[in-house]
Amino acid sequence: MSARGGGAGSDRRGVRRHHCPRGADGRASVVSVTTPTPPDFVRDLKDALSAWASGVCVVTTNADGLLYGITVSSFSSVSLEPPLVLVCLNKSNRLPGMIDAASRFAVSLLASDQEAAARYFARPGRLPTPDFVEVDGEWTGLGVPVVKDALAHLVCDVHHAVEAGDHLVVIGRVIEAVSRPDKMPLLYFRRGYRHEVG
Repeated sequence: MSARGGGAGSDRRGVRRHHCPRGADGRASVVSVTTPTPPDFVRDLKDALSAWASGVCVVTTNADGLLYGITVSSFSSVSLEPPLVLVCLNKSNRLPGMIDAASRFAVSLLASDQEAAARYFARPGRLPTPDFVEVDGEWTGLGVPVVKDALAHLVCDVHHAVEAGDHLVVIGRVIEAVSRPDKMPLLYFRRGYRHEVG
């Protein structure tokens, strides 16, 4: 079925396609940010984005003596001069508020043998704790919690934060960087953890 001009359809190979609606002039329509995204498009978007293989990291902070962290895959280097990275955090989670209060956070890039840590920090309904629970962790000299023996970790001061849809893009200025070259990364692809490259 053709999907020209908008809507969704599948070609002869069974590949599902969803196109942005177009106006009479052939240009893509601009959708208001208050317009709900159609459910079928959300499904197609999730399927498409799940094809992006990424590393897995845990973002943590220490606010008022309490540790909290979540598993994220939306992480990227931004700049080397100044040294900046970014993470995308759901605004409904408690972590953005705690990072704002602490003005500092850490990113632990997980190794291939740390799927248990990824699953623990992805678990909903957890509360902040005074120290690590169920997962081996350590405190950096700067007083920020990181996952112990991670592939690498970065400690960052908050540089800037931008609201983007239902997420907050937090840009951090890196003030500490540690890596372990003898380890391999934990990967996430098509909604599942992968332990090998290739």
